Amino acid sequence: MKKTIQLFSILILWYGLQEPRAIAQTEQGPNTNEDVPPSSNGEEKTIHIYLQSNNKKRSSSKTSHYFVFDLGLNNYLKDGEFPDENNAPYTVKPFGSWFVELNAINETHISGSLHLQWGAGVNWYNFKFENRAIRVTNEAGFVAFEEDERNIRPIKSKLTASYINLKLVPMLDFGKDKGVHSWCQREHSDGFRIGLGAYGGYRLGHLTKFVYEEQGNKRKDKSNDNLLLNNWRYGARLQFGYKDANFFVNYDLNELFSEGRGPQLNAFSFGVSL
Repeated sequence: MKKTIQLFSILILWYGLQEPRAIAQTEQGPNTNEDVPPSSNGEEKTIHIYLQSNNKKRSSSKTSHYFVFDLGLNNYLKDGEFPDENNAPYTVKPFGSWFVELNAINETHISGSLHLQWGAGVNWYNFKFENRAIRVTNEAGFVAFEEDERNIRPIKSKLTASYINLKLVPMLDFGKDKGVHSWCQREHSDGFRIGLGAYGGYRLGHLTKFVYEEQGNKRKDKSNDNLLLNNWRYGARLQFGYKDANFFVNYDLNELFSEGRGPQLNAFSFGVSL
């Protein structure tokens, strides 16, 4: 771990030194002393010639690199409907079921207004159930959502799942690009932009958490037992923004649970990109 931190620090330092050095090389103009033959009266003359740089900016790379933090809400649909329309036990809270994703993004300028965003990231689904007494279990190879009937006061019940993802999103940017102003943050253009692309991911893990009060004591039951979640995740992503405001919508085309082992749910998320 220590060697990794040191290597990462060296890379950051190296990256940071590139821009000042390039600027210094651009601004430095060669000073030339040119000796000329002696004049007719025998006196030696020296002519000092100073060449000054025009300080032109380097042509920027067509690909920029930055980090994006997605924060929003997640839910799922069953046959195009929200589960609460049928009073399903796996209904989640519309507010409080948070979606979080950390992304390392590359953006390549193709031509004109066309850009291509591509990169990788890690996301976390948090499905917080509307019925706080619901517990998710694996019953003989099938996912079960059952209400805890003990003499307790349920406080919170949720299912979380994490995935590592790759994404590819063509973008149309109709504003003037301000470029990248640091190694980790992009300054967005001053106009409207929109893009539609795809993503695919692999599940890293999952966890169920059930919080309740029993005889005046607060308890937490956590479990990562096999809940037959789908190992893969893939879908469509919509991105749009104006100036410094950016938004996203993700929709999983495959089901959350393995086929035939649980309810047919397609997860989706939406929010802001920071």
